[in-house]
Amino acid sequence: MQTFLLFLFSSFIFGQSLSVVSELDTTQGYIGDIFHWTIKIEGQKNKSIQLPELGEINDTISIRSQTLIHENSELVGIDFEIMVWDTGQFVTPEYAINILNEDGSIDYSLSANPINFSVVTILSASENPDFRPLKGPVPVKGIFPKKTVFLCLIMFAMLGSMIWTWRQRKEVHYQKVDYTIIESPEDRANRRLRDLDSSGLSKEFYADLSHISREYIETKYFVRALEMTTEEINEFQSLFPMEDELFSEWHQLLSEADMVKFARKIPSPEKMSADKKRIYSLISQV
Repeated sequence: MQTFLLFLFSSFIFGQSLSVVSELDTTQGYIGDIFHWTIKIEGQKNKSIQLPELGEINDTISIRSQTLIHENSELVGIDFEIMVWDTGQFVTPEYAINILNEDGSIDYSLSANPINFSVVTILSASENPDFRPLKGPVPVKGIFPKKTVFLCLIMFAMLGSMIWTWRQRKEVHYQKVDYTIIESPEDRANRRLRDLDSSGLSKEFYADLSHISREYIETKYFVRALEMTTEEINEFQSLFPMEDELFSEWHQLLSEADMVKFARKIPSPEKMSADKKRIYSLISQV
């Protein structure tokens, strides 16, 4: 008799060690609302549990999502999102949590208590359940697409103007250069020197004088003297096939011209005439 009572007492303690808690976030909602149904197991945590997934229930109640609940890295429950597509009184579906043995087999199952809930319409919760007043007529687009036709006309007009502009262009006729009348570098330099007026402004005079000598050296030796500064010309003396004395004289003349152009040095008329003769001499000796 004592053995039987002891077995009954131990069975009662084991049976009370685990319990299932079933909760619904609300017991009333509207069509299309989401009901959160939470099922958790409480009590002794040394048992492994299995939480089956629910499939489609029926055409009225559907499961939107199923999410497992973990606490302290342990599986303790599951959360269902339930949606109802009709009005009336409903009850949560049957659900049982499986308690597993150490080998993974099912020891026993604990069922969750069903919960009743209701779904109503918005009209039932309002003070005036009558039909809403009718809305006015909604404007509709006309049969004739005026805007589309107008944009198409603009597009065709632009296209026509582009074609007209293209046809108005004039063809370019290139004339072959007569190389027999082209001046030699020396003739061009001498002609420019003859036309150079030494009675004008000294700055313009020395700018033309420097340009004449640079252009002559560039066209004669194919060295880009017009694009080089005086310092660069002196630095790259090896590019110019000239005698050292002649190159030094040319570089000195370029430096003096730079002083007039940039440092506002005022030369005398005699100096200007002498520098013009120096360029004549340079051209004849190079």
